[in-house]
Amino acid sequence: MSAKDYELAESVIRAWSTYVPEATAEAVAEVLATGWINTGKQEKALRREFGRRFDAERVVACINGTAALKTAYAAIGIGPGDEVISTPYTFIATNTAILELGATPVFADIQYDTLNIDPASVEAKITDRTRAIVCVHFGGYPCDLEELREIGRRHGLPLVEDSAHALGSKYRGDYIGSRGDYVTFSLQAVKIVTSGDGGLITTDSDESYEKLKRLVWYGIDRDEKTNNLLDPLPDEIDLLGFKHNMNDITATVGLVGLRHFDVPAARRREVGERYRSELAGLERLRLLDWRDDREPNYQIFPVHVEKREAFARFMRERGIMVNVNNRRNDRYAIFGSGPRDLPSVARAEEDTILLPIHYDLTDDDVERIIAAVREYDAVN
Repeated sequence: MSAKDYELAESVIRAWSTYVPEATAEAVAEVLATGWINTGKQEKALRREFGRRFDAERVVACINGTAALKTAYAAIGIGPGDEVISTPYTFIATNTAILELGATPVFADIQYDTLNIDPASVEAKITDRTRAIVCVHFGGYPCDLEELREIGRRHGLPLVEDSAHALGSKYRGDYIGSRGDYVTFSLQAVKIVTSGDGGLITTDSDESYEKLKRLVWYGIDRDEKTNNLLDPLPDEIDLLGFKHNMNDITATVGLVGLRHFDVPAARRREVGERYRSELAGLERLRLLDWRDDREPNYQIFPVHVEKREAFARFMRERGIMVNVNNRRNDRYAIFGSGPRDLPSVARAEEDTILLPIHYDLTDDDVERIIAAVREYDAVN
């Protein structure tokens, strides 16, 4: 790479960024020095502080967000022959975790204006084989939870909330995860709080909580291991669990990030609200339709744009990265016979794109992005 190319690359506004507080390295070094790096005090501290910060009484930690999903599905008892109503407009982990347990995702349509699953479509897809409903709070904007919960109550189906995008988001004044049957989170690299990779699950149910704690470590509750002189394992194991537990190094990185949550969260909100204000009313780029009873965390910033590929080239020529975060899952062979008849999914698949939003954006970067979007709207 030439010096000129390097200078150009350095000037590009990235679509993503990772926020790791400076205190992280020292905190991890302290854990390493203790000699205990498996699941221990730090993992417990992360669960405890996460619960306090986001009003969640019961918290389980996993090694990643996909493991959190699979553990939640397993806690419900999902298995071969079962169906799970889900959205195809998500990262594939939402639905591959269903396949891993031998069950079948049944894809509902989404709301074009929010990119979240459509409750009316969910109810229409329910059969006598349906075991659960899964929703994804896309981009950190909460789904229509009351409608989905009511459908679940009527049909006796638990609701799993894939909240990988939604840490710190609120629905009608309540944090996502402060209530719900099963609510899963991701601490993956570009999330507002990261541990490199990590996952969390919250639940309203004492029974579900006890089962989740056992599922993440071979069917054994690590909090209740005995201090037997020879063997700390129980005399009997009657639940087949996974190796999904979070170690203390991972937990420490997440814990420091959690304690600094407000720093990157505030910057994302500032940038997101500026986009919402200054990009409203354009002809060729359309903002999502968000209600006032929800507070998104601005994990990502999706918009609808005419001539998406041309827009991406236009922005890249101006040193601004834009991208597509997710593709409709039902296009992939692993999910069956090919794209379903889902009109809003098909429409979103053609015109949805993400603008950069992260802690490292400067005010000048944001100004450049807004100016470029407005220029595209004016000349195309």
